[in-house]
Amino acid sequence: MFRTKITKPPDVTYFDEAMKTKNIFKAIAFSIFFIPVWVYSQGNFDFEKALRIDFILSGDTQEQTATIANYLTSPNYYGSPDQTHPDFDYGSYRILLTTPDKQDTLFTKGFCTLFEEWRATAEAKHKKRAFKQTIETPFPLQEVMVSLEFREKTGDFTTIMTEKFSPSTLITKINPANFPTKIIHGSNVPSKKLDLLILAEGYTSTETENFFEDAEKMVSELFKTPPYNKLRNKITIRAMAVTSIESGTNNPRKDEWKNTAMGSTFNTFGTDRYLESLSTWKIYDYAAAHPRDHIVVLVNTKKYGGGGVYNHFSITSAGHPQSARVLIHEMGHGLAGLGDEYYSSEVTYSGFFDLNTEPWHPNITTLVDFERKWKDLIDESVPVPTPEKNKYKNVTGLFEGAGYSAKGIYRPALNCRMKANEADGFCEVCKLSIEKVVNFYSK
Repeated sequence: MFRTKITKPPDVTYFDEAMKTKNIFKAIAFSIFFIPVWVYSQGNFDFEKALRIDFILSGDTQEQTATIANYLTSPNYYGSPDQTHPDFDYGSYRILLTTPDKQDTLFTKGFCTLFEEWRATAEAKHKKRAFKQTIETPFPLQEVMVSLEFREKTGDFTTIMTEKFSPSTLITKINPANFPTKIIHGSNVPSKKLDLLILAEGYTSTETENFFEDAEKMVSELFKTPPYNKLRNKITIRAMAVTSIESGTNNPRKDEWKNTAMGSTFNTFGTDRYLESLSTWKIYDYAAAHPRDHIVVLVNTKKYGGGGVYNHFSITSAGHPQSARVLIHEMGHGLAGLGDEYYSSEVTYSGFFDLNTEPWHPNITTLVDFERKWKDLIDESVPVPTPEKNKYKNVTGLFEGAGYSAKGIYRPALNCRMKANEADGFCEVCKLSIEKVVNFYSK
């Protein structure tokens, strides 16, 4: 057992929010760097529409290939020059837009994929598969280099695809279909807000009002949950009632198959509760109708389940008593890049995290580089590692067991929404992480 003597920080220390004196120098340095970058980015992008990059990731456990399928222009992006370079390094992949000579990085965005999860399954050891993926960036006004990078288990990024894109060669434009839409929270004026877009899946035309009621229930529970309750003025939420031919979703274990707009299904990768959709391009086709920093797919079923992939989308069933809690957990993944803190529930993949590498997720650690995580949030009275005892249920510590492994990976709290639906809410570390991401999108 080891202990760490730590004093409480004035703010979010593990996010490099240091002492006030340091912040003065950081602010000076930031202003020198940021002003030209802001102006440069502003002059190189149309922030009201997106460059949508549709690509395919294929391969197996040992190798992967990225292939661009199409470049499209998509309306209603509404980003800002302040959002071209995140101040957090999340994601197993990242997209980079650089000047043709690669001297300047104009835009970067981290993300995760279902493909990387599949690569950790037993099937991937003897079979190759391909998965659709979409990433949106502000629309370049000039020629740029597009690079796709993968974070190796060492933590270093490797380029797996790079090519030149010119806006003059673009031949495809998304003209999104119009479906009944309601603003569940906020206003319809595009502004510096986190824009959440909820899409109906498995609702027929006669179930439109049912969808809006279900969406409102989800939003109500979201805003009861810290830190979203204090961030509500920074968030706008729209719900769009995409129409499906049939009601419900696929349930392979019961041989139930439905004709729905987005092809959602349970039993993803052989896990019954894992509700997902592989129709990524269709989902982004529908989402193009409205501003969207993050997409939520709400599925018309009472069966328990959901899924969330960082900067991809979040998905949950609508009719189960735990549905809102599941969505809030899945948005922890999809929106905020949080890792799973549980280690005993059924999953199909194994060895997802390398114990010799520090995970990029802000709420789990292998202790390889704990200094940059939540070490400074642990009070000196709390033992480290922290025993799983009731006396430590309301403190930030270092509890062993997370990331699908009972040993070698640690979490910040005895219980948290990223560990179990029964938890009262998020732990301190997860709340600070969510707040950081919401603040980034509301710049």
